[in-house]
Amino acid sequence: MGEEWIVRVEGKEYGPVETDELREWKREGRLIPANELRRVGDERWICAGELPEVFGAAEPVAQPPPPPPPRDFAMARTWRQILAETFRIYRRGFARFMLFGILSSVPMFALQWTFPKIPLPDLTSGSPAAVPMPALPPSSVAMLVLLVLVWPVSVAGFQFVADDILRGRPHSIGVQFSAALRCWARLLGAALLVYGSYLFWIVVPLAAMIAFTGSGNPLLASLMILLIGGFMVYMNARLFINFLFWPQTAALGAHPPLTALRESKELARSLPEAPRLERPLYRGAIAASIWLLLLLVLTFGVQLPFALARFVGVENPEQISSPRRRICSCGRSSRQLLSSFITMPERARAG
Repeated sequence: MGEEWIVRVEGKEYGPVETDELREWKREGRLIPANELRRVGDERWICAGELPEVFGAAEPVAQPPPPPPPRDFAMARTWRQILAETFRIYRRGFARFMLFGILSSVPMFALQWTFPKIPLPDLTSGSPAAVPMPALPPSSVAMLVLLVLVWPVSVAGFQFVADDILRGRPHSIGVQFSAALRCWARLLGAALLVYGSYLFWIVVPLAAMIAFTGSGNPLLASLMILLIGGFMVYMNARLFINFLFWPQTAALGAHPPLTALRESKELARSLPEAPRLERPLYRGAIAASIWLLLLLVLTFGVQLPFALARFVGVENPEQISSPRRRICSCGRSSRQLLSSFITMPERARAG
């Protein structure tokens, strides 16, 4: 009498059966390599394909097919589909986008409205003078604190509204606002890491370039400024790539800030074998660049009146360009010229 076996198929057990009967089941197609077997009296299960008496040499066990990708990511969208989907999300979520946008735009407007005017120094004496920094009134400090508090909620709210519309989830504005509040600390931490990195790789190279302007060797100064400037551009470009999707990964991923930034980097650099215009990196960079350009144009139009109002006596761009032309025509050293370019003489503005 041969060995006896128990066969398990989809959680149901059959047997005991002998090895000869297992061979018969194999010929009939009732036993496949992926089915599980165990000897009677033995608790260890093996795949039927590992039993040489039935299947000969160990046969590869058929693995279940991978689950299909989510409906939203089953295939790469064309640019036309991306634009159509973008306008659909914007149209359906316009009111909620506006509500979350108002959270940060109102304190931002109040901060600029209450920010004190900056008196410009008089440079006619021939020595560069620094711009005096006025003390912030309590109202400006309060608006700045309020802006820091509500900005992460505003950013997270944008992500939740867009994601719910994309996936067809009928969540109310209250549910989305609660979700945005829950990830406030995560968004704020990620934002500090992102913008702190940008600030570091802008301020430090700029300080080094300014230091080289007074080296006394124009050739060396020019060479070092070009090298440092190129390195600054390179580092900020890498940061732009790595942080490309950080609002989405920080808000929707529910991970700590560092993990969210790591996910953003992995997403941006994924699908290297795909055509360039179908990779997340290129699509995200193109979309972000278009949006940034539009944002700069709109922001310049909105912010110009505030910027002019910050300088006492400045009422039009001509009053800014006039002293700059005078400064550029004077014969000062490169460091003095740079300092003078940042500031503007009071008399020149009046003239």
